[in-house]
Amino acid sequence: MRQRTFIILLTLAVLMTSGGYLWSQLRARVELVVVPVSVRDAEGKLVTGLTKDDFVVKEDGVPQSIANFSIEPAPLSAAIIVDDGMGGNSLKRLIPLLDQMTAGFAPEDEMVAYRYDHFVWKLTNFTNDHNVIVKSFGELGKIADTRPADGEPGEPLHATLPWLHVTIGSNGAPVPVPSAADRPKAPPTSKVLNNAVMEAADLLKPRPDPKRKIIMLISDGQVNGAGNTQPLEKTIDFLLQNRMQVYCVATDWALREGSFGLLSIYANATGGDVYPGGNAKDMEYAFSKITEQARNQYVLSYVSTNEPRGLQGVRREIAIDTRHPNQKVTHRKSYIQYPVR
Repeated sequence: MRQRTFIILLTLAVLMTSGGYLWSQLRARVELVVVPVSVRDAEGKLVTGLTKDDFVVKEDGVPQSIANFSIEPAPLSAAIIVDDGMGGNSLKRLIPLLDQMTAGFAPEDEMVAYRYDHFVWKLTNFTNDHNVIVKSFGELGKIADTRPADGEPGEPLHATLPWLHVTIGSNGAPVPVPSAADRPKAPPTSKVLNNAVMEAADLLKPRPDPKRKIIMLISDGQVNGAGNTQPLEKTIDFLLQNRMQVYCVATDWALREGSFGLLSIYANATGGDVYPGGNAKDMEYAFSKITEQARNQYVLSYVSTNEPRGLQGVRREIAIDTRHPNQKVTHRKSYIQYPVR
């Protein structure tokens, strides 16, 4: 009995001595925060050649030490979503550019196609065959002929989500957004943008590493009707938890709403981007830049020095800058930190 007691005490002593180390290792495994980052100069060109020491990372205002740093290009798992409820002119502008829409994807990438208006249609399985993706959008021509020339507005965003840090105008002033009174009456059919993003994200979730998971969304950014059942905040939380980025090509009303529109909310929250698609030249440019930006990112990771209290997850705000003036850093703005169990 005395020998058994000695063994138990000895075991407890070893655990107490090494407990800090084991806990540290557990936290390192569980709380490693991975953040893909894009950097542009004052002219909007992607900046390459930066090192770990060029970046400053803060979480909830607290400086963090970068644990891992990578600049290796990553293959892409991409869900391409086309809003077929946008204006007929925008759809007709897109159709001849479907080849360009997929041109930036390499053989090691994979794509899946969706379209939506009042329903969400999954058009393909994952493939690296560009022709399969292009042909899957064959109905867009017929749909374009039935749509009004200009896109109809949806419902205005009813509440702001301050944790999303929606970017304001370049002069520091808020970008004016048309009020509900200034908008024409919304069409009676639903536009289920949030549902489409969530369905695509759910399909992307189990795709294997090291592929970088992105959503390419070509849309007027409008949501309306009871059919759109997926809450915005829940959708963005899912994207953040699964390290997915949303890149958008904006048409119609999304161009007018600018930085306060729904497309900007998705892109700013997840570290993606929004490109204008008001004409064919802009669309073609957007398609070439989205794949380049998504593939060639700096990837920073750190072990958070913050610890959640209680049993609930805590939203942590991420701020990343470079040490060089006139550089703009794009990255996801937050994540949810859960207690270590």
